[in-house]
Amino acid sequence: MRMETEFVLPTNLRKPFKPQQEWKAIIAIYLYLAGMGAGSFIIGTLIQWTGAAFNPLSTPFIELLGIRFDLTRIPILWGPVMVAIGAPFLILDLGIKWRFMYACLNPRTSWVARGFIILSVFIVFGLALFAKSLLPFKWFHPQSTLWLTPEVIAFVFAFATALYTGILLKATKSVPLWNTHLLPLLFLVSALSTGSMSIILSTLGTGLLSYNSGAMKALMIGEQILVVIEGILLYFFLIQRYKASEQGKDSVRLLVTGKLRYIFWQGIIVLGF
Repeated sequence: MRMETEFVLPTNLRKPFKPQQEWKAIIAIYLYLAGMGAGSFIIGTLIQWTGAAFNPLSTPFIELLGIRFDLTRIPILWGPVMVAIGAPFLILDLGIKWRFMYACLNPRTSWVARGFIILSVFIVFGLALFAKSLLPFKWFHPQSTLWLTPEVIAFVFAFATALYTGILLKATKSVPLWNTHLLPLLFLVSALSTGSMSIILSTLGTGLLSYNSGAMKALMIGEQILVVIEGILLYFFLIQRYKASEQGKDSVRLLVTGKLRYIFWQGIIVLGF
């Protein structure tokens, strides 16, 4: 019996690099709003805890339906509102409703579920504090020390919200660009930097903090420090991912010199810094 051998020509085993398309552009809205909202709440709460002196606003309140709404602290405590607006975009990005519900029911194995819990706790406690500062109802007892507990809870979960997306991306081991401990830290510093600048702009725009006040000077110095730290972290992140694997090298090249270079250099570097 004669056996015939079939020869197979060798092929290039390395497939052309293709950017992953699982997360659509809509997720960028969530990332920006969640980061800015969590970061601004952290900075705003720190300002409030330090007892910074606020200037009286030109429009300290508005009256609707016989209820007077106090606007004094809105410029420093509006962060949870931004996160509440951005969270639905994360849900919409998951697309299929049952996919989202299934993910939320598995907190032991799913970072989506853990993120849902983190965002929910922060939004609930943050909005409660926002309402307390906005509504002048005496039965709120706004000066009571009991409010310190929800403030601490919201503050802690604001940090968790800022870190969450970085941790979620890091858990995706199939994407070498994301699989690094630097990513959550980069998200946190970016959130604090964005939140700090939003507080600076909102307080200057409303006149809540004067330009020469000690709190404003501390904010501006802190913002400059955060931007420098963010730039250093981004540099080490790209260098580390470039050296990690061929896929990581391709991803960094795509950002720095590839077709995404204009978005990276103009959008992230020029506008972001």
